Amino acid sequence: MEVKTTNQTEDENSVHVVTHKSEALISDMFPASRIVPMVLSTKEPVVLSFDDVPGPKSLKYMSTFRQYISEIGTQIIASTLIAGLNVGTYWQSKKNAKSFSILFDKYGPVVRFVSPVGGDVVLINRLDHIQKVYTMEGEHPVRSALDSLEKYRTEHRKHAYGGIYTVYGPEWIRRRSMVDIPLQSAITQHIQGICESCNKLTLKLYNLRNYQDEVQKNLEKEINKWAFDCMGLIIFSKKFAMLDTELINSQCDTSWLYHSLEKASEAIAKCESGMRLWKLFNTPSWYSLVKNCDSLDNLIGKHILEVEQTISLRCENVKITDANPLVGAMLLGEDKMSIEDIATVLMDMLLIGVNTITSTMSFLLYFIAKHQRVQRLIYQEIENVTLESNTDNVTNLRVTTPYLQACIKETLRLAPPIPLLTRVLPKNIVLDKYNIPRGTLIVMAIQDAAFKENNYDDAAKFYPERWLNIDSKTHAFASISFGYGARKCLGQNVAETMITLLTIKVLQKYKLEYHYGDIEPTRSFIAKPSKPLKIRFIDRI
Repeated sequence: MEVKTTNQTEDENSVHVVTHKSEALISDMFPASRIVPMVLSTKEPVVLSFDDVPGPKSLKYMSTFRQYISEIGTQIIASTLIAGLNVGTYWQSKKNAKSFSILFDKYGPVVRFVSPVGGDVVLINRLDHIQKVYTMEGEHPVRSALDSLEKYRTEHRKHAYGGIYTVYGPEWIRRRSMVDIPLQSAITQHIQGICESCNKLTLKLYNLRNYQDEVQKNLEKEINKWAFDCMGLIIFSKKFAMLDTELINSQCDTSWLYHSLEKASEAIAKCESGMRLWKLFNTPSWYSLVKNCDSLDNLIGKHILEVEQTISLRCENVKITDANPLVGAMLLGEDKMSIEDIATVLMDMLLIGVNTITSTMSFLLYFIAKHQRVQRLIYQEIENVTLESNTDNVTNLRVTTPYLQACIKETLRLAPPIPLLTRVLPKNIVLDKYNIPRGTLIVMAIQDAAFKENNYDDAAKFYPERWLNIDSKTHAFASISFGYGARKCLGQNVAETMITLLTIKVLQKYKLEYHYGDIEPTRSFIAKPSKPLKIRFIDRI
């Protein structure tokens, strides 16, 4: 039995006294923690006005002088400031997604650009904010149009219809419904033709290689021709065969159509970036846009007339032509479209479809060549896939190749072909405590969002596994390169099917390698690789 001495007892008592005094002192200095959340929970969230949204100040200063300068002067100053002092400084100084990070790091997740001519722009990059915007877009979503293309159609061509990518509201819903189902039918009908185009490009790569099995130049251009050939099958039910060498310098309609599409895309990219002086007077870029879009319009119209003549030779009760289900549906539908309107829709599908598919396919091959572990896993998944057996096997490929689909999603996350998505909401919205009034153009920087750690773990890493076994409801806004909701891209199925088929064909024949510096997406009308795709295509034994 332990016996305590008198000194030990006194020491313990003194310690208890000191402890009680310390606890009393701490209690006086810091109130009980349970009280704080009770007080905070009773407070209403603070909502700040639109004027409080942070952003570059240069345009705010200029906006105060808008009533003192002429319209032309205002347009020039606005364009200069927007392109140079603000967006241009951050956007063009670095040709990758990190450029916008400077804005968000300085001003926060919600950034406002004040235009001297009105029509302010709000820039966001958080997934929860993007989700909130999409859930409030209403029955007829509104997004910004390609101004140059809209001007070309409404002012130069005097078209009443601006195109499926430039109109909105009930008119857009009506036009989309006329295209959607026939487009999906066209994919199924021409799946074997698409496989043939994939096989043709795969074999052509063999002859494009140097002695190191490397395609040093023009790989992206060959992918662009492949996308053009596939879209030609789907839209016109014709084999364009631009991948054939003999057509390169040909004067046939197919060659003219391809080169007009190529030049029109370049002209639109120039018109939609930088100072938009073409709004004030005719610039070289505007002349090029008009010339090549006129050529596109005429050549597409010629194809439509051929389908119309074919239909007229058949019985009057025919509902859709087997030869061309897409154009036939638009010509013979209940709400019959004019040849002029059909040509506008098909031009949009070519301009957007061919370029976005080229962009995504290029970056997918780059990522696969750079990440050998990923390539091995894809090859294990697709090694024994047979594309020529029957149509059902091909159409089910996206279900039977989950890892490849995850790679496509990861490519679209890190290098979306259209890095900015836009909406104009019909009602006010609160984003990060700021009240954004209805009618404000909201720009969603999805490419910048891809590199934010609060949006994705290891955000800068190419990691397809992040898309496997996920809750689709929870992650509905994690991959939105094709948009979301009513205005979701109607060509998503087309793009994913084509990309899946070509990837399988290429990887079954070649092992890919890349031994150069990192490639980033450029900032343009459609994102492109910032460097040539010098990929090695090594024969599999």
